[in-house]
Amino acid sequence: MKKIFKGLGLVILVLLAIGAIVFFFFPKVLVEQTNASYARAANLETKSIVVNGYTVHYYENEASDKPALVLLHGMGDDKSSFLQTAKFLSEDYHLILPDLAGHGENERKQGLDYSINGQATFLKSFLEKMGVMHFNLIGNSMGGHTAAAYAVKYPNDINKLILLNAAGIKLDEHVVYGGFGKKIENKEELNAVLKRVFYKVPELPGPIANYMIEQINSSKDFVDGTLIPAIKNGTYFNLKDDVQRINALTLILWGKHDGVVNFNVAEYYRDSIPNAHLEVIEKASHSPQLEVPETVAKEVLNFLTSNK
Repeated sequence: MKKIFKGLGLVILVLLAIGAIVFFFFPKVLVEQTNASYARAANLETKSIVVNGYTVHYYENEASDKPALVLLHGMGDDKSSFLQTAKFLSEDYHLILPDLAGHGENERKQGLDYSINGQATFLKSFLEKMGVMHFNLIGNSMGGHTAAAYAVKYPNDINKLILLNAAGIKLDEHVVYGGFGKKIENKEELNAVLKRVFYKVPELPGPIANYMIEQINSSKDFVDGTLIPAIKNGTYFNLKDDVQRINALTLILWGKHDGVVNFNVAEYYRDSIPNAHLEVIEKASHSPQLEVPETVAKEVLNFLTSNK
């Protein structure tokens, strides 16, 4: 019996040692494992498909007999953005969470159109290749900007539209697409960036914070040198005179304490889209799907199942 307990103790020590090694030296593995667990909880599988010679990576659940709901992440983010929210939606909807062009696992290919119009066209081609012709659409930040542009450009495709702290309206002199600027040097500077996105900045362990810093810094040149200019100089940068043409029933869903997109943008969307109403989420900032995923899911479900 002593030998058995001694053996079990040794196994536990080895497992703890492996966990410590992964935590401190391979934080990317830990992040990937966390996302994988969120995906499993939402019954989502990672998939890829080639569209016009470009490989698109995405999550999808096996529910093609149910209404489709496409979820779009923001700039510098990826398809994992809505994973925690997806857990509460997967029972009722055919979920599709794609990496937008130049994001996530998709290639940062030079020569592609990374403007908002380009992202909307990219999404159209992707969904047509998937055989998804009519769907509900939600997008956060740049994903919301893309979703609004898609609703303008392809009005017959969308059943209902949800704009979650969406960019896309230029009012006053407020700058949304400011880029990353200088490289982040330490955790304090990372927290300053996160403070604009989160109502309450999460306490990140050192290795995870360092991994995030590395990811942001490695994306800086592409975001600042390619994505931002493409968006600012491209079609649909400012949808101020276009959103009146959106005919889908629309929910403007807004984290109250957004430090990236001003609240008057939410009000403009509400007042300018013919069939829109606004719901505000307390104690949330620019990416409520990361802070209060269940609350976001409840608002989405209420809207999609209502007649308004």
